[in-house]
Amino acid sequence: MNKQLITILALSLITICGPSSMVHGQRPGANSQQTIGRQRSAVGGHPPNILLIMTDDQGYGDFGFTGNPHVKTPNIDQLAARSTRLTNFHNSPVCAPTRASLLTGRYHQRTGVHDTYNGGAIMAAEETTLAEILSKNGYKTGIVGKWHLGDNYPFRPSDQGFQYSLIHGGGGVGQPGDFYENFVRTDSSYFNTTLAENDRKVKRQGYCSDIFTDQALEFLREKRSAPFFLYVSYNAPHTPLQLPKKYEDMYKDLAFDTETDRQQDKAWAKMTDKDKADARKVYGMATNIDDNVGRILAELKKQGLEENTIVIFVTDNGNQQLRFNAGFRGLKGSAWEGGTRVPFLISGAGLFEADKEVNALTAHIDVLPTVLEAVKVPLPANLKTDGRSVLKTIQGKLAPSPRTFYNAWNRGWPEPYRNAAFYRNNFKLVAFNADGDDLHTFGLFDMDKDPFEQNNLVQSQPALARQLKKELDSIFTDISNSPNLTPRRIIVGSVHEPVSILTRQDLNGTSMGAWLSDKATGYWNITIARDGYYNLRSIHTSPIAKGTRSLVRVGHVQRSAVAKGDSNAVPIDKVWLKKGDYLVESWFEGQGGVTGPFYVEIAR
Repeated sequence: MNKQLITILALSLITICGPSSMVHGQRPGANSQQTIGRQRSAVGGHPPNILLIMTDDQGYGDFGFTGNPHVKTPNIDQLAARSTRLTNFHNSPVCAPTRASLLTGRYHQRTGVHDTYNGGAIMAAEETTLAEILSKNGYKTGIVGKWHLGDNYPFRPSDQGFQYSLIHGGGGVGQPGDFYENFVRTDSSYFNTTLAENDRKVKRQGYCSDIFTDQALEFLREKRSAPFFLYVSYNAPHTPLQLPKKYEDMYKDLAFDTETDRQQDKAWAKMTDKDKADARKVYGMATNIDDNVGRILAELKKQGLEENTIVIFVTDNGNQQLRFNAGFRGLKGSAWEGGTRVPFLISGAGLFEADKEVNALTAHIDVLPTVLEAVKVPLPANLKTDGRSVLKTIQGKLAPSPRTFYNAWNRGWPEPYRNAAFYRNNFKLVAFNADGDDLHTFGLFDMDKDPFEQNNLVQSQPALARQLKKELDSIFTDISNSPNLTPRRIIVGSVHEPVSILTRQDLNGTSMGAWLSDKATGYWNITIARDGYYNLRSIHTSPIAKGTRSLVRVGHVQRSAVAKGDSNAVPIDKVWLKKGDYLVESWFEGQGGVTGPFYVEIAR
């Protein structure tokens, strides 16, 4: 991290906590090296365990250790103090792309993931994940929380290397891609949530983050005798901003009146009342997460797993709502630093120095190769990653080497200049609604001198800008030709998934901007696995008016039935479908015109 940013964060912490309570704790020195030595002697020959904790939409500034004057995150702050902190680490601008790259070491477009919904959040089954590699090398693998890479066979966690899973559906609890039972409870979906445990629907009591933590603790107790990879993927503090009253009350009187809040040159000084109300809830959810992270770390210690477990903590992208973010430009969804730069903490197994900062350019695509090198599991010979192991750089054994990194996302299929960034060492080219024929519509920044992206160098260094644009064009062309960047097809009628539920998460079409509305219609890409008779049901969230005609089209096979007015679903049974690839469409025709279902169920 450059000196300007370090100074800003340090001053913030001194102002907030006082010089005697700096959250970073003791600086690196003899004692921290002694701790590492003790860890190394305790590790022995047992392969290190891996605990990966990720939160959702928690920005760079949503922690005490990154200078936030309000949020209470003591457990994560303490973890940061005993970790190596990557201060120039980047994820994708949004959820599903980050998760695809994190688990594969590849740019998300190569994996088939190109959006967060609209059929773009399904990772190709052909991809090799970190969980698959580790499970083939003796690791017990599990995920709790958010998956967001496909809810149907063959794209579920169980199909991609996770031996245990407890997850919600779609991209978020209570979204129309989640289970129906959660979606219809718009004000309480984060409580008593319906989930999928090893592909079977279950109902769990409590608050979602607590539920996922409870299951993580159970996993640690059950798998403590074998090396494990546990992926704890909290859906909080993603919207809807629902949280237990205890945590909401912690921040209900927060006035946002500190010196930090009043910095007029910072975006957060312009927070509206709505932004402040949202921030209070986000901070409550963040403190709940912090308590749960504390529970997990305490269980590691209780089970005697602490010294031989690599612990990684990271968030998936920047904050969605306007609030303190250490000064970075932009929010979630953008290729500016505020959308992609996130905290990354790594510690454990005697491999990483405590209370150390590494400012080398690193990213989600580096996690898989780095973790594999750390646990001495070879990278599969046929796996081509875009990332590389940065283990020796993190450990200080090797100076950062020159590198490039590409980051982009836009709604729908990839576009070259709508929202993209290309890094070469300390320089970054940003294409935000840029014109490919006009270099002056791009942004060029020296990230060492200008991490907040305020000084555009395009006019003063046009030759460098042209070179980086050429390289951006080259990687975009390469990625656009990736074989997996084609529509993914849900396999229906397989013994692995007797009943397939098609949700708004994977519905394709140009009306998906209104995916919460019954006016959204479109199509699903499916493969019928076997010839046979299939039962179809089109499902709405409220009773379908009597006389409404429900239609389903599978390829050229179209059937319809008239609603009787006593149900939110209209069944169409015993439709003969032949094995093959199809588009599935479903809609209602009634007095309200043409509307769409929220779910279509297909069972052989």
